[in-house]
Amino acid sequence: METKEKKKIGLIGALLMGIGCIVGSGIFGTLPTVIAEYGSGVIWALLGAAFVVVLRSLSLMYTSAAIPSSAAQFMWAAKLMHPYAGVFVSLSSILMPTMVSLFGTLFAMYFTPLFPSLSISNTAAAVGLLVVFAVIAWFGNKTAVSVSNIMVALLMIAIFLYIVLGLPNLDADNVTFGEIIKPGIGISSLAAAIGVLTSSLSGASSVSQIADDVKNPGKTVPFALVLCPVIVAVVYILMAVVTIGVVPSAEVESLSQVASHFMSPALLTFFIIGGPICGIITSLVPVALACVALFEFSAREKVYPAILAKRNKHGVAYWSLFIVMAIAIGICATGATFGVVMTVFSFCNTISELPNTVSPLFAYKKYPKCCENSSVKMGVQVARCLAILTCIICLYLSVQMALTLDFKTVALILAVYVIGYIYFFIRAKYLKNKGEDLMEELRQPYAPWEEKEASYQ
Repeated sequence: METKEKKKIGLIGALLMGIGCIVGSGIFGTLPTVIAEYGSGVIWALLGAAFVVVLRSLSLMYTSAAIPSSAAQFMWAAKLMHPYAGVFVSLSSILMPTMVSLFGTLFAMYFTPLFPSLSISNTAAAVGLLVVFAVIAWFGNKTAVSVSNIMVALLMIAIFLYIVLGLPNLDADNVTFGEIIKPGIGISSLAAAIGVLTSSLSGASSVSQIADDVKNPGKTVPFALVLCPVIVAVVYILMAVVTIGVVPSAEVESLSQVASHFMSPALLTFFIIGGPICGIITSLVPVALACVALFEFSAREKVYPAILAKRNKHGVAYWSLFIVMAIAIGICATGATFGVVMTVFSFCNTISELPNTVSPLFAYKKYPKCCENSSVKMGVQVARCLAILTCIICLYLSVQMALTLDFKTVALILAVYVIGYIYFFIRAKYLKNKGEDLMEELRQPYAPWEEKEASYQ
C-alpha cells in the first residue's frame, strides 16, 4: 500500500510563520513594556537587538544549511558538542513554555476589554486560548501553521494602519529627534532592553525547530532565519516611533491604548482583533510547536521518558504537547506580571541558545563536506569569527538581564537546571542498569548527517 507523502511547509509559509511569530510577541507584548521602562531609548535598543539577531542568524544559517534537523537546538548541542550540552537544551525546554503562557496573558489583556459583556475573567480567557490551540495543534504542524498564516494577513494590515494613521499624529511635546539620538540611558540599561527585544526578534528560529516539515530545509530555513528579523526590525522601529510620538512613553500601557488616539471606534476594534489578538495567536503557534519538538526529540534521545515521543495519527507527540500546554496554563494561573515573565523567558531563551551560537565551530569540524557544499557560501573562518562574537554578546546580555531580576527568580531558574541534571544522572544510571548506555547513545552521530557527509566523498 502506497503511503501518502506528508505535506510540507514551503518558503512563503516559513516566512509567514517566522514573521508572525516575531511580530506578535515583539510589538504587542514586549514593545509597550520596554517603552514604558526606557522611553526613547527603545529605538537604540531595537537597532541593537536587530544587530544581535542578524548576527546570531548568520551563525544559525551556516549550520542549518549544512545539517538541518528538527529540534535543531538539541541536536546541534548533543551531537556536535557534548551530550551534557544537549541535556542543557532539554532542560531549557521546561522553561520555554513561559513564553506560551505569556501569549495567553496578553490575549486576555486585549480580549476581555473588547468584549466586556461576556463577563469572562482574564485567567479564563488566557486558559481558553491555550486550550483551543492545543486542540488545533493535535492535528499537526501543517494544520496549525495554515491557521496561523491566515491571521498573519490580518496582522500586517493592522500594523500598516497603525503606522500610516499614527505618523501624522506625532507630537513633538512627547518626543524630539534629539531625545531619540541621545535617550539618556546607561549602557547596562540599554543592554538589558536589547536582551529582551533580542528574544522577541528571534522568533524566526522556531522555523529551524521543525525543519523536517519544511520543503528544501537547507535553503528555506537559512533564508527565513535572516530575512524575517530584518523585515520585522524595520516594522518595530516604525511602530516604536508612532508609539512614543503619540503618547508620552511613561504613560504607554498597550498599543491599543495608543491607537485609540488616532483611530475611530470601528478601526480600533479591527486593529485589536487583527493586530494584538491575531499577532498573539500567530506567535503562539510556532513557539509552542518548537517547545513540543524539543520535548519530543529529547524523549527520542532518551533524555526524557519514551512516552513523550509517542505520536498520534497526525504525527504529533501528544504527551509532549500536553506537558508544554500544562506548564503554560499553570503559569497563566499564577497571575505573574508580563514584564517579569518576559524577562525570565528572554534570559532563559538567550542562555539556552548559547550552544547554537558556537555550532559553526563544531559543524565544520565534524561535517566539513556538508558545510562546504551547503547553499550558504560562507568561509569557515568567517563563520567561526561570527560564532565567537555572537556568543560573547549573548553572554553579556544574559548577565545584564539577570541583574534586573530578583534573587529568588534567578535562584528558581538555576534550581531547574540543578534538579534537571540530578534527574538526568539518575535516569542515565537507571537505563544503564537495564543495559542501555544513555551517554554513549547521545554521543552517536545523527544518521542523516552522516549519510549526507558520505554522499560528498
